Amino acid sequence: MKILLIITRLDRGGSAEVVMQVGEGLSKKGYEVKIITGLTREPHEDFDDYTERTGIPVIVIPELRREINPFLDLKALWLLYRITKKENPAVVHTHTSKAGILGRWAAWLCGVKIIIHSTHGHIFYGYFGSLKRTIFLYMERLSAWITDRITTLSNLEIDDYQKLRLARREKFVTITYGIDTEKYRQSDALREEMRQILGITPQDFVIGWIGRLVPVKDCGTFIKADSLLKNERDVRFLIVGDGPEREKMEAMAEGLGLNVIFTGTRKDIYAIISAIDLLVLSSLNEGLGHVILEAMAGGKPVVATKVGGVPEVVKDGITGILVPPSNPQEMASAIMRIFRDPEMRRIMGEEGRKRSGKFDIKIAIDSLETLYKKGGDLE
Repeated sequence: MKILLIITRLDRGGSAEVVMQVGEGLSKKGYEVKIITGLTREPHEDFDDYTERTGIPVIVIPELRREINPFLDLKALWLLYRITKKENPAVVHTHTSKAGILGRWAAWLCGVKIIIHSTHGHIFYGYFGSLKRTIFLYMERLSAWITDRITTLSNLEIDDYQKLRLARREKFVTITYGIDTEKYRQSDALREEMRQILGITPQDFVIGWIGRLVPVKDCGTFIKADSLLKNERDVRFLIVGDGPEREKMEAMAEGLGLNVIFTGTRKDIYAIISAIDLLVLSSLNEGLGHVILEAMAGGKPVVATKVGGVPEVVKDGITGILVPPSNPQEMASAIMRIFRDPEMRRIMGEEGRKRSGKFDIKIAIDSLETLYKKGGDLE
C-alpha cells in the first residue's frame, strides 16, 4: 500500500515530529510512504538525513505555505494534484489546516480512495484574526465533505468541532499522536551533565518552559508568574525555544528583574527534560501539548493551562496542576505548591511517567494502520 503524508511545513514542533515518526513507523511495517511538505525554514530533522535514515522521500513544494495567498495556493494545489496523480496512492493523509484543505482536494480530484485528515489541534482560536478564521472555518467545512475520516488529538477537540458545525460527529475519530516514551526515561548522569552545560547547580529548583516563542504559546504569562517567585531561594527559570517574540520576552524578563536562562532552539529536549524539576505550559490553545507528554515520560510534574486537549493529558492534582490561561497569579500559586512539597513532586512525577505510556506514538501508528486498512472506518 502506498501512502502520501502531506503537511503544511515540517518546522520544529509537535505536528512535524509526529508526521516524521508516523512515516517511519508505517515504513517499518512495510508500507511505501512519501512525505510532501511546504516551505520549511527550521526543519525538525534535515530532510536528506531523514531520507537516508528511513528511506522515505520528502518532497518540498515551496508554494505550499501557511499564509493565505490565492496565487501560491492555486499553484500549490496544482502541484499537489500532479504529484498525487503520478504517485497514485491508496491513501492520502493530510496534516494541519492548509495542507489539509489543498491536499484533500488534490486527492479527491485524483480519485484517491481513502482520504484522511489530522487536525493536530484546531486553528480557530489564538492563531488568526476573525477574517482568516472565518475563511479557514468555511474551507474546513467544505473539505470535510470529501474526507473519509478526520482524526483529532482529543475528545474535547471533537466537542469544539461539533460546536463549530465542522462536520458530522461520525466523521471524527480520536487518535492521540504521542511520543517515543523510552527516549525520555533518562539517567541521573545526563541530568548532572545538562545542568553543568546550562550553569545550574545541583541544588537549584529549575522551572522550565519549552516551546515556540509565538503569541499563542503566551510565554509572557509564564514570565509574569516567575516574577512572583523571584525571591524564592534556589529557584531558576529556563526558557527553551525561539521565535518572533524572543526579544520581547527577554526584555520583559529583564524589566521584571528576572535572571532567566534563554537557550534558544535545542534538539536535545530529552536532555533538557532531565535537567528541570517542573515543566510549565502557558498556551492559549493547544491540541495536546507534546512537551507535556515529554515531561511526564521524564518523570516531571506539570503546571499547565486548561485549554484544548491538555485536560485529557494532565490529570489535575495527580500528574500536575491545571490553571486558567492568562492568569500569572494562579500559575505562580500552582508552581509554589509543587516547589514546597517534595513528596507531591515525587508522586506526580511517578504518576506522570506511568500515564505517559498511554500516549506512546506506537499506539497511534497501529491505530492509523487499522484506519487505512478499513478504508477510514474504525467501527
